[in-house]
Amino acid sequence: MTPSHPVLEAARSCQDWLVGLRQQLHQLPELSYREQATAERVKAELSAMGVPWEGVGEHGVVATVTGQHSCAMVALRADMDALPIQEQNEHLPYRSQVPGVMHACGHDGHVAMLLGAARVLQQFSGSLQGSVKLCFQQAEEQGGGTAELLEHLAAFPVQRAFAIHLWSEIEAGQISVQAGPRMAACDLVEIELSGVGCHGASPQKGVDPIAAGAALVNNLAMMMTREINPAHAASLTFGKFQSGFAGNVIPDQALLAGTLRTTHLADQQHLHQAIRRVVDSTAASFRAQAQLNIRKGGSMLINEARSSALAAQCASDLFGAEAVIDFPSLMVSENFGDFLEKYPGLMALVGVRNEALGACHAHHHPQFNIDESALYRGVAMHVEFSLSSLAQIA
Repeated sequence: MTPSHPVLEAARSCQDWLVGLRQQLHQLPELSYREQATAERVKAELSAMGVPWEGVGEHGVVATVTGQHSCAMVALRADMDALPIQEQNEHLPYRSQVPGVMHACGHDGHVAMLLGAARVLQQFSGSLQGSVKLCFQQAEEQGGGTAELLEHLAAFPVQRAFAIHLWSEIEAGQISVQAGPRMAACDLVEIELSGVGCHGASPQKGVDPIAAGAALVNNLAMMMTREINPAHAASLTFGKFQSGFAGNVIPDQALLAGTLRTTHLADQQHLHQAIRRVVDSTAASFRAQAQLNIRKGGSMLINEARSSALAAQCASDLFGAEAVIDFPSLMVSENFGDFLEKYPGLMALVGVRNEALGACHAHHHPQFNIDESALYRGVAMHVEFSLSSLAQIA
């Protein structure tokens, strides 16, 4: 049985409002860098609560709940953007009304939870031994939105950062907050191969970028098995290989694009150099030219040990010790890692899986949905972690 707790009861009292808000946001999703209406809704809700806010960057919003003083602060974060996916949840009355765009990663729930946290934090502001910054981030799905928020926060005495990701592989009612690497860094790898086009009947007259690209994919896969400690999680995958327009013509260009995911900084640095070496040598062996571009995506997301221990205690106090579970590290990427490079803190994974409700599909799936009972739990975690962190800091 869930223990009685004043923060949990305050969060639970918001549940109907949270569900309505989340469903309204779900109906009107916006892609990365286009979250104007979502940001305006956030501002309107905050204003209605009497919580002051500032616009940060194009669509980011930072609100402040002031407690006993502003000498110490905790930053909470929610991402707002949706995905270019056509929703296939025809049975849901609140399904997306925007063709080809869907909240398929839970960001609608993240926004609702952080607004709910603002509402409950207002009730407990007299107990806050400091203040709380609530950060609504644009463009997380595109690896954006963190730089402007961190620049804004640099002017304030933020000492911890906390975020929640609703997670479809964890049963509703459970939460994972353990320390250490939790999500991988993700670098975007693009390789443009240039050859010499010719007729397929005379391949010796050309330089085949498709052959070079095929060899490159294989050589890079072998390199990953021989140059990285097999006990370290790392992957290099290519999801795009484009070239040519006719089956009987060798084209003059080929384009490969993929992602490099790493969980150790030394591996990431080594692989940047190793990929370049293999690309150059493989292209040269086929007489092709190669242009490599590696762009940083999300940072490694590493939960700080002291913050994770505190979050585990918060979760146990709120929901009972049985709700706190260990969950394997993930190779997906989430740029809240940028916050955790600057501040101690963590990202909690809050379960939303409930097969009986049809909430059993993976993130980014066109039938993704959540068990909405997670919403008040997320609010309670935001608030309890803020209260406990500021008490510990003080």
